[in-house]
Formats: sequence, C-alpha cells, structure tokens
Amino acid sequence: MTQQLAERYGDNIFNHATASEDERLAALAAELDPASFRRLGALPIQPDWRCLELGAGTGTVARWMAARCPDGGVVATDLDLELVRGHDGEHGDVTWTHHDLTRDDFPPGSFDLIHARYLFCHLRTREQDLARVASWLVPGGWLVLEEPAKFPIESSPHHAYRETSMGVFTALAERIGTDCDWPRALPDHMRRTGLTELDIDIAYSMVGGNRPMGRFWELTVEQLTPTLCTMDGITPDMVADTLVSLRDPEFRELGMATLAVTGRRPVS
Repeated sequence: MTQQLAERYGDNIFNHATASEDERLAALAAELDPASFRRLGALPIQPDWRCLELGAGTGTVARWMAARCPDGGVVATDLDLELVRGHDGEHGDVTWTHHDLTRDDFPPGSFDLIHARYLFCHLRTREQDLARVASWLVPGGWLVLEEPAKFPIESSPHHAYRETSMGVFTALAERIGTDCDWPRALPDHMRRTGLTELDIDIAYSMVGGNRPMGRFWELTVEQLTPTLCTMDGITPDMVADTLVSLRDPEFRELGMATLAVTGRRPVS
C-alpha cells in the first residue's frame, strides 16, 4: 500500500497558483520587509558572503541580500518559484532553486548568512530541520529566523475577528501542521542547535486602516473561509464581519507579532 504523504504548505492551502496568492505574499512582504532589512543590516555583512534565503516567496529579501553581497551571492529556495518569476527582472547574484527544506540538504559549512521568514512554524519536522539548517553555516556564520506568533490576537476584544482568526490557526494546524505557539520559545530552539550570541527582537503589526498586514490577513481568511465556516463557534456571519472589519479604514486592531532571533555558529 502506498503511504499517503501529509499535506504541506502550498499543496492546497496557499498554493502559488491561487489567484490571490501573489497579492497576499506581496502584502506580507510590504509589512515585514522594513524590519527584516533592519535586522539583517545590523549584521557585519561583507561583499563576499554566501547567503541562503529559505522560503523565498516573491524574492524581496533575497534581492536585498544580493545587492549587498555581489562577490558572494545568494541561493534562494522555495517549493514553488512561480511567484519569483512573476516579479523578477534582473536576478543579480541570486540563484533561484526548487528546494524542500524537510528533504533536501546543503553541505555543512556552505553559507555565511541564512535567513528564513514565516517558514519553520509551517514545518512538521521543524526541530530536526532547524538543526540541519544550523549545520549549513560556516563557523562564525549567522542565522536569522523571523516567525509569526498569535498571542496578540488571542486577547482581542473584537469577538468575530478574534474567533475567526484563531480559527485560521486551528485550520492550519490541522491541515498542514502549523504551530504559531512554537515561535514563542524560538531562542531556546536556536540555542539547542549550538548557536550563540543570540539576539531577540519582536515587532507588532496592526490590521485595518488599509495596512499591508490587514490585506494579508484578509486574503488569508478568504482562502480559508470554506473551512472556517464548518468549525464550531464560527459562523458565516462572523467570517463576513471579520472581512468587513479588515477592509474598514477605521478599524484598528493588533495582528500577529513577529518574533525574530539572530544566532551565530561558534567560530571554533
């Protein structure tokens, strides 16, 4: 009997062929890129660094790194590179590579800088995958992980928004194994891989008021609406009210937090 493989991010949910997925990821990049560039820019990046971007999405971070490492270069990976092709002009020193982090490896000591954003929370084997990724760093190399955390939404006073959004996390956990509680202990997870010089940073997002995170969350809820409407405690009216709120220029509420941790592989 052939073993049925578990559903992964992008197989059905958030498939790059979905009409709204390009806009959804572009909105997320617009929200997160400034903080990502600030965190990466705080590192002692050298022109000859070899960089790896895992889960490249539309490729904004990979291109940022390539502009700063012209003598080294960037490998940017994803399960589906279609959205990169849709956005790409000049590639610079970026090598776009189809790569499944849970199955495919790079040689130990391959990269001076590795970055991933909103990726590990979606991996069922995230602990093992994180240890493997840390081994791909050269001695003295840096790993920067940025992951979403749901705790700001859990305390929202807006009932429909809170319950619908928490339903999103439940649906993703059941379908693809997403865990948005896991990032809360991200420093400990990275410390267990042997990384040192850990630095922690957190950023909060707002939804409503035509903000990029609001658009990202609106399109996320829209994709999951059929599933949400079958869940206990969530009605179609609640989902509809949530979408109206997210589109309302006067609505103001916390979205997900982004917890970022930077760590370094010891030199010796």
